[in-house]
Amino acid sequence: MLQTMRDNAQGMIAKVIVFFIIFVFALWGVESIVSLGGGTPATATVGDQEITEADIVRTVEQQKANLRRQFGEQYDENLFNEKFLRQSALEQLIEQKVALVQADKLGLRAASSAIDETIVSIPAFQQDGRFDKEQFQNVLRMNGLSPLTFRASLADDIKTNQARAAFVLSSVETPFAVQVSEALNNELRTFSFYEVNAKDLEASIELSDEDIQLAYEANKDRYKTEEQVRIQYVQLKRADIAAKQDVTEDELQAAYIDYQSRELAKEQRSSSHILIEVNDDRSDAEALALADDIKSRLDKGEDFAALAKEYSDDIGTKNAGGNLGLSTKGSFVPEFEDTLYALQKDQISSPVKSEFGYHIIRLDSIVTPSVKSLADVKAELSREVREGKAEAVYAEQMQELSNISFSAESIDDVAKALNLELQSTEFFSRENGNGIALNEGVRQIAFEENVMLDKQISEVVELQDGAVVLAVSEHKDASVKPLAEVKPEVVMSLKRERALAQARVLADAIVSGDEQAKAWKKVSATFQQSSEAPRLAQQKAFALTVGQSDVVKTPGGFTVVTLDAVDAKNWQDMTVSDEAKEAGRAQNSRADMLSYQAWAKSATKIERSGS
Repeated sequence: MLQTMRDNAQGMIAKVIVFFIIFVFALWGVESIVSLGGGTPATATVGDQEITEADIVRTVEQQKANLRRQFGEQYDENLFNEKFLRQSALEQLIEQKVALVQADKLGLRAASSAIDETIVSIPAFQQDGRFDKEQFQNVLRMNGLSPLTFRASLADDIKTNQARAAFVLSSVETPFAVQVSEALNNELRTFSFYEVNAKDLEASIELSDEDIQLAYEANKDRYKTEEQVRIQYVQLKRADIAAKQDVTEDELQAAYIDYQSRELAKEQRSSSHILIEVNDDRSDAEALALADDIKSRLDKGEDFAALAKEYSDDIGTKNAGGNLGLSTKGSFVPEFEDTLYALQKDQISSPVKSEFGYHIIRLDSIVTPSVKSLADVKAELSREVREGKAEAVYAEQMQELSNISFSAESIDDVAKALNLELQSTEFFSRENGNGIALNEGVRQIAFEENVMLDKQISEVVELQDGAVVLAVSEHKDASVKPLAEVKPEVVMSLKRERALAQARVLADAIVSGDEQAKAWKKVSATFQQSSEAPRLAQQKAFALTVGQSDVVKTPGGFTVVTLDAVDAKNWQDMTVSDEAKEAGRAQNSRADMLSYQAWAKSATKIERSGS
């Protein structure tokens, strides 16, 4: 069917379809086509809360952004499995929605004032220690959020944190419980242990050809090769297109003018103000009269800082002489900002009304950014012009690449039509590859049925630096490797298995007295202390009675443990320090919180699509 559609792509049917799409675009826009199938279905439902594909994509992008910040220049998106990131994002969103559903059932709410206080206190939204509106908007824009969606998300966080706080802050630790805990933590146990290392037994194990054959037959799935493909592809690179673009003097001059405008827009102004609020105790007329009186006193030479301290209602600045510090455009409400940018240095404004009351504004200083000469920024601006021009060319060529790849008979035809180099890869699997196959998207599309089995040319795959169209040239099914190839692995695995079994038998014999340990080691330690004994062996010693022996599985094999003595502490002799009480309370609150989260998840209906 796919081939039939491809064969008819140039016929009358295709022309009718294209005309229909153009007609609908012209009347109703691209949304009309996208929305023909209805809204995006929920990927999961948690109670009455939906998790959409858009939510998952946004969370994955946030995870990637965090990884980019963490790894810097060493970050390579191809190293992180897309399926893992999606699953991690889905589970994270489910946990959040569960907490929100239960918070709603508890009747918790987030006050607007609490949301505002949280926003202005977030360091990412601050400049020089103060909330910056432009910074706030830029950070949200970079994370694909609007102020309204961010406020809604923040409200949800506040509600769920209230629920957590109810459990964390209500946890208590009694002095008796602290004393008992301290007594147990300080209990000293002396025990002997003997390690039976499976590695030491492997050399004595002999295997017949029949043993090896039977082990191979029983575990063939361990020795399978992965399904693999080899592809041919053409790649459209933004950098290659940009390198071919010419930059004229007029374009360079225009870019320099834009650069100057951007830099000059970074001008900072340091200002001070005296705020006279309009409130229940002061009418608008009274506030204006007081502001006019203060302005008259300033005109007569009285000290601005002293009057700000005495009269200003801005509690954040009055004791600092009304100083607002340095700010850029967009930091203040329009009425305030328009007046500030109309002042000369040291000039004081007449009272200016805003939603906060009446301001008397003084411009203290102007910090003008330095603008580099054209010669200094020519290389950078030329690159920007080339990249800007390349984007339009890239969009056209990518559309052409998509059109040609849809109707072409072979990937070679695509390469010739666009004068692109036809490249190829070595074999790679669904999970691993080299070169361009490092990209998760390339691997996924290469293993799609129509591409892998029907040998169709793929759709366009967008990469960070361009776009790719590919076709599978060779395909290898998963198959079991012959015994001759994997015999060393089979022998190693079988010897390890039998050595572990022998180690267990020997350890049990030592406990029963049928065998003697060669050399016991003895240690004394509390439960939390480190010792030369394997950690699991030390934990086992605290589960035994004096004189009792037992066997525990440890990383090297098995360890026999015998408890020799217990130096128990009297709980009444233990002191109760504030630190110990707080540590106990914190431990209880963590346990309470984990218990609540487990209950909340079990008490909330969770449905995943396809389940």
